[in-house]
Amino acid sequence: MLLPDQMTKILIVGSKDRFKETIDELYRLEAIHPIDFSSEEEGFTLGSPLPMASEASQKLLKLRAVEKDLEVVAKPLKDKVETSRIDKEIDDAIISLEAEISSAVETRNQIQVRMHEQENQRKLLEPFTSLPVDLDLYRGYESITVFAGMVRTDPEALINEAVHEFEFFKSTDGKFVAVFVRRSEAAEAQRVLVQQGFTEVPVPPGKGNPTDVVKGIDKEIEALTTSLEEAEGKIAKLREKHEAFILASEEHLSIQVEKAEFPLRAGATAHSFVIDAWVPTKALVEVQKGLHDKLGEDVHVEVLENAPRKEHTHPEEAHPGVAEGHVVEEPPVKSSAKKPVSRFTFLTELLSVPKYNEIDPSNVLAITFPLFFGLMVGDIGYGIPFIILGLLGLKKVRSNEWKTISTMLFFGGIWATIFGIFLFGEAFGMHFAPQWVVEPGETLAHLKALYPYGNELSWSSMLQYNLPQDLFGIPMGLLSKLHDVKVLLYITIWIGIVHLFIGYGLGFFNEMMRHGVKQAVFHKFSWILIMLGGAFMLVFILDLLVLNKPVGFDDTRFLLGLGFLLPGLAIALVGEGGRALLELPGLASNIVSYTRLAAIGMSKAGMALAFNVISIEMLAPSGGAMLVFGIVVFALGHLTIFVLAVLSAGLHSVRLHYVELFQKFYTGGGSKFDPLKIVRKYTAER
Repeated sequence: MLLPDQMTKILIVGSKDRFKETIDELYRLEAIHPIDFSSEEEGFTLGSPLPMASEASQKLLKLRAVEKDLEVVAKPLKDKVETSRIDKEIDDAIISLEAEISSAVETRNQIQVRMHEQENQRKLLEPFTSLPVDLDLYRGYESITVFAGMVRTDPEALINEAVHEFEFFKSTDGKFVAVFVRRSEAAEAQRVLVQQGFTEVPVPPGKGNPTDVVKGIDKEIEALTTSLEEAEGKIAKLREKHEAFILASEEHLSIQVEKAEFPLRAGATAHSFVIDAWVPTKALVEVQKGLHDKLGEDVHVEVLENAPRKEHTHPEEAHPGVAEGHVVEEPPVKSSAKKPVSRFTFLTELLSVPKYNEIDPSNVLAITFPLFFGLMVGDIGYGIPFIILGLLGLKKVRSNEWKTISTMLFFGGIWATIFGIFLFGEAFGMHFAPQWVVEPGETLAHLKALYPYGNELSWSSMLQYNLPQDLFGIPMGLLSKLHDVKVLLYITIWIGIVHLFIGYGLGFFNEMMRHGVKQAVFHKFSWILIMLGGAFMLVFILDLLVLNKPVGFDDTRFLLGLGFLLPGLAIALVGEGGRALLELPGLASNIVSYTRLAAIGMSKAGMALAFNVISIEMLAPSGGAMLVFGIVVFALGHLTIFVLAVLSAGLHSVRLHYVELFQKFYTGGGSKFDPLKIVRKYTAER
């Protein structure tokens, strides 16, 4: 379906003593998108959590603390855990887990703290190991001042000139020094040291030779490392033993807490509850039936409105000081698109979620994205691997992102293969049919007689056999990416015109749906007329200026162009004012931007030609090692082109949709339909 699913706004009212059962049923139905209740509603307050909320929250906090200590991470489990088992065992399990794990975790933490302390101590001692001075000799003097630290240049000679009595020690590299001077000469010694870039290093506590102290620390760190490994091993065993139950219990308690806190999103009185919600219109009967069958007359469902596509204001939402036309209700967006269109919704939502009252661009993306991708690649040698990669991805990957990429590769590969066979007739940058390049002074007939398999590298020339030039009666290789540049550029401009026509057509439909025919005519139909006029003028200008054909201003195409262009521009000026004139250069730029469809293909063909000539014509004929080297160059070269094709063709195709097409009709900014539902990965209800 082009548009998101029709939505209906409902009001659910019921007795408070049936609230929990109502919540359970709403989660089971998976069709209710709740609207957070406003606390400003007169006569109502926000609901209070269910009685079980506090207990379940406390259990969940304890369990998550255990989960954090054990470093349990989400991963697939072989078997799901029954919720009845969790309910039965969770209290005792949390107590036993805390007791069993706390000692192991505490031991590990103590070891890690001690290791950190010793490593810091070792780092402080490291500079002092280069000097033959015990640690206790750096302190405890009344008449002597000690300076220890790093210097840029050796200060010994300058110290000798400035100070009469001193002891000087330095490391082998001269970067760390210790100076012992009389207190009366300390200022002078400090002055000299500072001039040599002195940076003081605090003397670490302790006694004895620093080297011996460091050796003792190293031994302790080694022992601590062994103890830490033992502690980590014990924790790993505990994690392996309990992770399935922990993951399942965390999921089950999270669901309980979510349900128990749902009343905070609803309104309440002393004896009743009120829930505002959106429901897909096609699911309304199922919701009404489900609530009635489960709760009977204790819960009532009232239909407030079937949300129209036209932008409107709900009377209850208007308030003083705000113009009615500025308060717009936005139903959530639920797409019913089927595969493969649904795979392209990820690309749309990267930009924004569509609005409820506009066409989902995924429908266009699913058609034109693979076409553009295939046209830019246009080579059976790359197209078939794309198809294979796409199929493998669709079978193996699980995330939506990679599913989308796999879908793009699969369908883009199909079109790359089709264009590669019929439009360009090539594989790995080489044409199937013989190719003759006619130089000045030569004739094609002479070249064909002289070179029956062509005078340019092709599969026919390489195999010395003229391959068929058609398949099932359909010609192959109608165009060459490198020789028919002007034709390809011209074709891509027309592709751009058609693509933007589609965009303005969709924009006209969206505007008409949201604001009526008048707004649609002023804002979108005017540009359709301008585009039509521009298309006729393009053909006329091509004949006049490029092909130098004898055409005049009485030409039908020129007159039709003016006939569409001028009224379209006049309507646009009335609807949009002077901004319409400013948008005309942008429209021309948008159309020219589609020439990238040809440019990307040409760049790939040029790279392929270079690799083919080097590997096949320059290296391979020498045989032996050069033949092997030629094969390596061929393989690596085309692998490089293959990777670049994924990046450049994919990114530029996305860009043409985001920048050129979407601006013509897509607004976005909608909110995604988010129904109450339970997703269980680790648990099963019994």
